[in-house]
Amino acid sequence: MELNKDFLTREDAWRNEEIYKKIYEYSINDPDGYWNAQLDRLDWIQKPNIITKQKEDGHTLWFPDGKINACYNCVDRHAEKTPNKTALIWQSENLENYQYISFQKLKEETCRFANTLKKLGLTRKDYITIYMPMVPEAVYACLACARLGIPYSAVFAGFSPSAIALRMNDCNSSFIISCDGNMRGGKIIPLKNNVDATRELCPDRTIRSLIVKRQNIDINWDDNIDFDYYKESKDMATDCEIAETDANSELFILYTSGSSGKPKGVTMGTGGFLLFSMVTGRYFFNLFEDEIFWGSGDIGWMGGHSYALYSALANGVTTVFFEGIPTYPRKSIFWEIIDKHKVTSFNTAPTAIRAMMQHSDESLAKTSRDSLKYLGVFGEILNKDAWYWYFNEVGRCRCPIVNMWGQTELGGVPTAPLSNLEDMKTYGHIGRQFFGCKLILKDAKDNTITTPETPGALFIEKPLPGMLISIFGDKEALNKTYYSQSNEHIYFTGDEAYFDHDGNFWITGRNDDVLNVSGHRISPIEIEEVIASSEVVAEVSVVGYPHELKGEGIYAFVVLKKDISEEQRINAEKYISDRVRTIISPITKPDVISIVDDLPKTRSGKILRRVLRKIASSNTQDFEDLTTIQNPECITKIIKQVSGKLI
Repeated sequence: MELNKDFLTREDAWRNEEIYKKIYEYSINDPDGYWNAQLDRLDWIQKPNIITKQKEDGHTLWFPDGKINACYNCVDRHAEKTPNKTALIWQSENLENYQYISFQKLKEETCRFANTLKKLGLTRKDYITIYMPMVPEAVYACLACARLGIPYSAVFAGFSPSAIALRMNDCNSSFIISCDGNMRGGKIIPLKNNVDATRELCPDRTIRSLIVKRQNIDINWDDNIDFDYYKESKDMATDCEIAETDANSELFILYTSGSSGKPKGVTMGTGGFLLFSMVTGRYFFNLFEDEIFWGSGDIGWMGGHSYALYSALANGVTTVFFEGIPTYPRKSIFWEIIDKHKVTSFNTAPTAIRAMMQHSDESLAKTSRDSLKYLGVFGEILNKDAWYWYFNEVGRCRCPIVNMWGQTELGGVPTAPLSNLEDMKTYGHIGRQFFGCKLILKDAKDNTITTPETPGALFIEKPLPGMLISIFGDKEALNKTYYSQSNEHIYFTGDEAYFDHDGNFWITGRNDDVLNVSGHRISPIEIEEVIASSEVVAEVSVVGYPHELKGEGIYAFVVLKKDISEEQRINAEKYISDRVRTIISPITKPDVISIVDDLPKTRSGKILRRVLRKIASSNTQDFEDLTTIQNPECITKIIKQVSGKLI
């Protein structure tokens, strides 16, 4: 089948099912041809003639003869064509405190930042750590590094000094960009104090810092190693040459969230990542010229980095950065921001949705959300009740939900439902495979599964341009972690899934989360869904633990809603057990149900199942890396609350 470039880049390719099927078939038969047709979406310093090249170790290089600059594609080319168009909207927790930053202003401030880094002696041999909240200077810092070709590590501003130090030590970074503090939930978080504490954990080298004084709070200061950004940048020029970078040169490092142990330094190349995030964002979130996109994920995570930063700006659309939390100063703050800035595409985490859902009347009553066209979800599976609330109440049944499935390692999202209401007939599936992406399922014997509704291990058969180029500092880890699980040397996602008769994929859990109870493979997500949809439960996590008779037992950690009656609270365990037994099967009834006050989560809101698995297995000492945990105090409390039930 031959399709021309105009057809392969059609703007309705993710809305029209007939068009989608034609392009998808072409892209699977000729993935190089498909991605070659997308090249002109970017401005190349040297346009590649080679799309993919196989390395000796079996991995794929994308655009190996291409040269590009990511900053130019996100800033300069738009500043040249539409200098006065708003590139970035920064919003504080005070609805009246915000900034509209044009593409011309973005270019000037990015160049000013880049020249400041050059003044301080930073070069392409360095690794810069960016430990910043969602403020304009965070955007300037990332883009300035990209402009100069200096690789950087983006670190979530909520991390502790030990988490920052772990990342800085891993990539041998000796320069950190941060703020004196940031406003979060009505409180100033003293980030510079964390920078100082991080230095104590990196004793083998001097850590210099560039500090943006946004809050003007009292902080420790050493003129030899601390530099005030506003003073250093005051007289800097607002133009700066771009670096010529190879398509496979390191752009940035993001460390995985730690839900599976010590964080890994996922390293992204430049050309492949930029094109993949740009094209997927354009289709999934309707990132066309006049749209206003708000991806509420922090730039310390891949969702925020890929789409709120790079994809939105590469596509030339306005992106929103909010320095705050979903429920402060009002439960309706997200919807107020959407109304104020006329956001057309909104993407957030299930944790935020569930938090706002608990205050549905208060959060939605005074806002219209009329500007919204698309809604997105990222981070984890959205439970049924929350999905329907999001679709029916927030979007008023007129906004397709982009139920994103992706991973840090993929640099973006390779699947999503089509962006039309017809594909919203059933909730929860992760949708269609993106162009050039072929997902396959394998059974325990490495056989490919071809029967619908049959669960198996999820692999990506064909390489994608956004995939990581390495795990920093560990040459063997890439193969061992992602490519050794099948004889075909294909990418292992670590997830379990199945596909339905319509070809939609459904994630059932992580490969190491799937329970094997008396020889039956049981998805913890299915059990969680039933428990979470009851009127007494606020949150739940289901894990496995060693069981003498069954091999593996089912353990449910449950957080009850605060407004239930005392009788409901007393009878909750029996009610939950009977509910699972009735709705799914007696086989899936939890062996143990523990009512707890909270569940351990990473800073991005993901439940730390590995911690709960260890608690359920009576291993209450060795929790491995906990640097990414948001609420460490809850672990001790959970152990006390469940002590009588541990095996």
